Amino acid sequence: MKTFLSIILVAFATLTVSQTKHDYTNIDPAKWVFPKTPGLSYDFENYHGAKALMLKKNFNSPKAAFIAYPKDLNFKDGEIELDMASTTGQDYLGLAFRIKDPSHYESLYFRPASSGTINAIQYMPEKKAEFNWWDYEADKYQAKATLPAKTWFHIKAVVKGNTLTVFVNGQAKPAMVYTPLDSGIKEGSVGLWFGNSTACAYKNLVIKTY
Repeated sequence: MKTFLSIILVAFATLTVSQTKHDYTNIDPAKWVFPKTPGLSYDFENYHGAKALMLKKNFNSPKAAFIAYPKDLNFKDGEIELDMASTTGQDYLGLAFRIKDPSHYESLYFRPASSGTINAIQYMPEKKAEFNWWDYEADKYQAKATLPAKTWFHIKAVVKGNTLTVFVNGQAKPAMVYTPLDSGIKEGSVGLWFGNSTACAYKNLVIKTY
């Protein structure tokens, strides 16, 4: 019995040690990569009662997406949690993970204007400069969710191996379980995803790596 308990304690200790928490509640821009595209900017503002990182754009770009991410993070498997909000109700916003560079990553993004439909959540790998969303319009890449138009919603994404599990607003049942993830993108940073949008707000990014 003592031997069995010892094995359990060692296994638990190993699991605990192998999980590392990265808290980006307070973002230091000097330690992040931000897009340098003309017409695209970022700022720290108050949005709906909370300090937020705002990503803004003054041009239309249906074939482009942009990401902002910490330089020093290497993520393969783990958990990603954050809050985000569209400021217009028509924005495309989300997160990116296993980021190799601004043109190679996996994305999980949300369409508040499509709340309640199969188009509310979208998974998509990005592997070239042009944002080729038309290659991922099939239902298998999307999922239904209820999203607010212009206020905060909470996302938890669990990445393990080739499976992505997504929880919205603390619900026990996942809104999306997608597999297989792109086999050509193994690891990298985690950050904020900004699609064809005017202005989006992000806060409380916390990441656990396994």
